[in-house]
Amino acid sequence: MLIIHVRVGSPMMSVGPAGYPPGSKGGANAVERTRALGLGALEVQFGRGVNLTDEKAAEMGARARELDVALSVHAPYYINFNSKDETVEKSHDWLMRSLRAADAMGARIVVVHAASYMGSTPERTTERVIEAMRRARSQMGSEGLRPVIGLETMGKSASWGTLSEIAAVMAEVEGVEPVPDFGHIHARYGGRLRTEDDFREVLDSCLQMHQGRLHCHFSCIEYTAKGEKRHLLLEAKEPDFAILAPLLKGEGRDVTIISETPAPSEDAVRMASMLA
Repeated sequence: MLIIHVRVGSPMMSVGPAGYPPGSKGGANAVERTRALGLGALEVQFGRGVNLTDEKAAEMGARARELDVALSVHAPYYINFNSKDETVEKSHDWLMRSLRAADAMGARIVVVHAASYMGSTPERTTERVIEAMRRARSQMGSEGLRPVIGLETMGKSASWGTLSEIAAVMAEVEGVEPVPDFGHIHARYGGRLRTEDDFREVLDSCLQMHQGRLHCHFSCIEYTAKGEKRHLLLEAKEPDFAILAPLLKGEGRDVTIISETPAPSEDAVRMASMLA
């Protein structure tokens, strides 16, 4: 069996799916199935809520360390730090629950969809995200939680989350990183990523913003004038991972690539083979 856990010199590129591989029976088994596919990363999806006990999270983390699978977490989709006070409070709770679960399993990063504009200016929305991140990081310090918070680039024009907005938060709050989603970036700007230079510009921006391991998402995507409509399989080539893969291979930096296509495990295997 081909095990694809790609090293370029000393740096490491780990590829894996968003969500458990098909047929998984719990978190530990999902880690085993991920490794059996030859993959080295797994993003645990709490999109509809945090539903993993500390005991199960610890069991999953132990198996991941044994099998050398890098874990990450995606926080609930309905987080919005630019909403009414009640939703902001709920968003804080959802994020903290995600961070505690991530800490229990030893996941390095919790990925967040932080906000929608909802009639506010991008600047005011960024201010509210900064406030929320400061609060979360302060509570993390009080609780001794170790993960970092990853702010994901968003694909809809009504959603907060451009690279410049994320950079503004990072300038004010430690322990926050960018999570470039190449499909979202492609969709938000009407098909931006078509050439090697297009991908290089985005990748360079991310690597300049953040000096450590780069955690990113990839999916092909259908879009409209308002941005993202739906995720597509890797075979759609919109954008084309075959253009990005050699750039990642030649970069010499630690990278995790999470497949968010409608067939995340199968397409993660395809992505990993392009990086081999």
